[in-house]
This record gives sequence, structure tokens and C-alpha cells, in this order.
Amino acid sequence: MRYKIENRNNVISSAFAFTGLSPIPHLHTHLELAYLAEGSSMATLDYRDFLIEEGDLFLAFPNQVHFYHDLLPCQGSMVIFSSDFCRELKELFQNKVPDSPVIKSAQLPAGIRVRLEAITEKAFSDRPYDRLAAKGYLLALLCELLPLMTLLPSPCSYDSIKNIMYFCSEKYLEPLSLDILSRELHLNKYYISRLFKDRMKISFTDFINGMRVEHACSLLEQDSDITEAAFSSGFSSLRTFNRAFLKAMNMTPREYIRHRKEYSSS
Repeated sequence: MRYKIENRNNVISSAFAFTGLSPIPHLHTHLELAYLAEGSSMATLDYRDFLIEEGDLFLAFPNQVHFYHDLLPCQGSMVIFSSDFCRELKELFQNKVPDSPVIKSAQLPAGIRVRLEAITEKAFSDRPYDRLAAKGYLLALLCELLPLMTLLPSPCSYDSIKNIMYFCSEKYLEPLSLDILSRELHLNKYYISRLFKDRMKISFTDFINGMRVEHACSLLEQDSDITEAAFSSGFSSLRTFNRAFLKAMNMTPREYIRHRKEYSSS
């Protein structure tokens, strides 16, 4: 299932339980922590594959390209937070990357599932002390997790695919094509297409449509009707929207609305 930054002004931008991890390649200036309570998934981080199994934890640092391919149905907890989260850790997050983003279940501190559930519950509470507690819980958890990871100097190079992804993340609601990217970023369109297929394992069209579908999902959750969600998310026709939605979500928009209502009422 998709996920999004809930509040970019908060150091904890998003915290929630998930069912399924996103197969759409993405990167952001935040850190992404995913704990897998059930299932298994193959995570790709900066073009390397890592297996996440039940009970494992995955942690991506800022500006690392990552996406997932679920091998078994997945459930767990996700926390997305800013590198400004802690002044003492900010330089580390900016200058280091994990050799492996996966910490196996046998290494994890006791009670991690309960602690992540507490962070998820309190991070966006109306009560200020709850929000402060969520930050405290997360900081304490990071101080236990980071020593379990081998951290390496962050590569100095900033490759073309990241420039492309940042451009697309700002423009995906507008008309976009390989020709437009080629003109705006001064890159050959066939080179761009090959980058997506070879390094991201997804076509450019599916990448853009995936981001648009995620945006449409957020609109549907806010009770927008299907037509409004489709055209407000950059699609030029309902037919294209329905086809892209089914491919990205494995269900139709109407099934998604029904699924969300059933989940909310359970």
C-alpha cells in the first residue's frame, strides 16, 4: 500500500501501520523506517537488493532511492522522519549511509513492535505531550538501532536518476513525457528510459502513473469522487486512470474505496 509524507513541517512526518510496501521507486530528504510484523519483501536501496523477512527492520537514509517488491503479504509499522530530528545525529544522517539497511529480527531490541505502535499512536496526537513522547521514543530507539548498523561514507556522486526523480516528484501532476524531461534536464530521452528500465526496474510511464495513483488515493480518502481524483492527479482520461490504478494497486478505484471503508470500520 502507498504511503506519503503527512506533515513536512513536523520532524516526524508520517507514522502509521501499513499493509503492503510501495513498489514505486522514491526518494526524499527524510529517513524511512519500516518494521515488518508479517510477510517478506525484497527491498531495493540505491540499486542493491535486500531481503526483509518477518520481524526485520529496514532503515533508509535521506536521498537514497528505494522501493519494495513484496514476496508475501506484508504488514507492519512505518515511520518517516526528518534528518533534523536530532541535532547530534543530523551530520551522521547527511554524511553516512548504511552498508545494509536491514537489521534482522534476532538483533533488534526487545519490544520494538510495541514501541513503534506507541510512536504511531502519539506522533499526531492533539496533545502536545504525546507528540513530544513520540519523538522521545523514536530517539531512544534510534540510539539502539544505529550501533547495530555498519555505516559508510555517503557517496559524493549525485547521479542522474536522482535528478530525474526529484524533477518528476515536483511535476508529476503536470503533463510529463520523456521529451519534456530530455529538454528540461538536458539528457537524452533514450538514456532516461534505459535508466528506469535497467536501474529502477520500472518503465518511466509506470513510475509517473504510480505517483499519480498515490496522489489519487489520498484524494479518494478525502471523499473526492473518482472522476475528480483522476483528473486532479494528472490523468487525461478515466480509462487511463482506471488502467493505471488497477496496475499499481491490484484493485479498481471503487474496490479501493470499499476496502478503505471496511478497514476504517473494523
